[in-house]
Amino acid sequence: MNRRQFLLGASVSIGTLAVSSIAIAGSKFWPDAGFTNPCLGGLPDDLKTHPLMQEIWAGIHSAQVWDCHVHLVGTGDSHPQESKLNPWFNPNMNSIWHPILKTQKHFYMNGGCTTQGNVDNSYVARLAQITSEMPAGFKSMLFAFDWFRDAKGRPIKKQSIFYVPNEYAAKVASKHSQQFEWVCSIHPYRPDAVDALETAKAQGARAIKWLPSGMGIDPASPKCDAFYKKAAALNMPIISHTGAESAVQGGNQAHGNPLRMRRALDNGVRVVLAHCASEGHDEDTDNGNKRVKSLSLFTRIMDTPDYKQLAFGEISALTLINHAAAIKPILQRSDWHSRLLNGSDYPLPGIFPLINTEQLLQMDLLEAEHLPFLQQVKAYNPLMFDFAVKRLIKLDGVGFANSVFETKHFFQEKF
Repeated sequence: MNRRQFLLGASVSIGTLAVSSIAIAGSKFWPDAGFTNPCLGGLPDDLKTHPLMQEIWAGIHSAQVWDCHVHLVGTGDSHPQESKLNPWFNPNMNSIWHPILKTQKHFYMNGGCTTQGNVDNSYVARLAQITSEMPAGFKSMLFAFDWFRDAKGRPIKKQSIFYVPNEYAAKVASKHSQQFEWVCSIHPYRPDAVDALETAKAQGARAIKWLPSGMGIDPASPKCDAFYKKAAALNMPIISHTGAESAVQGGNQAHGNPLRMRRALDNGVRVVLAHCASEGHDEDTDNGNKRVKSLSLFTRIMDTPDYKQLAFGEISALTLINHAAAIKPILQRSDWHSRLLNGSDYPLPGIFPLINTEQLLQMDLLEAEHLPFLQQVKAYNPLMFDFAVKRLIKLDGVGFANSVFETKHFFQEKF
């Protein structure tokens, strides 16, 4: 179990173990703002006018900033009679017999500032509120999330951790059209996958979200080909998790190998390799299946000339404590910056132990004077916090290019 899994599994019931393990791991992993999100509302004026607030938005066209990795979650408590159209969590996440799952749900709910008994509406209200606090034109791209499915595309609930129907994501985005866009999630093995993709496109979906291990998708399977051909024809990019997956348990971790996305790329699909495969190891299928860092396989995809117009990296989660080691090598590749997209992986920035500004300071990526500002912003607006951290990070004076954050054009233009 890595640190991210442990922190997501560190609830009040096992809090003592969490504190002990983090202390042993080293002080740089101690949560800089505690374990619990206070869910404060409304950025104070002194933060809105803070010099660092002006700095992080300098040179950025806010109307071009779409956060391209935002999770929409819920329990279905808003309209329980319409269960097929509502979000769902695996019941094991409420069970004391599944302590890691139960604790993960606790942190997700706290990260999203939900209210018990009104989870669906309170999650959306909080997200709409913090999105509206961003400068004019900023939007959050809400992810639907398909079931874990078998080889014939049939849903398997007991192997699914959560589910967010396309219809629900589309409905929420339509209701809050000034704050949100939406991203569909369609398992390519579904008998109706191609038709479902056409429907989602017609309803305004901007992209497709996959978590291969959590959905039971092998991106290298020939069963994906018809879906890939349709995605390419519709100019619908696939945002697919790459590298190790810690937040959603189950499935085959090998499906997150960046090399397995070659089949999509070879079919002409634009692929966004989420997290830049910044955590874990995968088999190098080009070299005898030896295990190497997933990041090195991401690098191979990005450096393949034939994929220059098709393969993109996405920097959500890079600032999490177990991904941060990848920041420097990615920053150093300035030739990639025009092909990097920013996402927050919300609600993870609202789960306080997962991002530690003290760690980033010790890595010489932040300055000491940044930390008080960042820690205050974190308590009020995790989206702004995530954006600010990534804008302030620098290696030898060089940070992520402005274009990394101005993502709107990627989801609107034909390439």
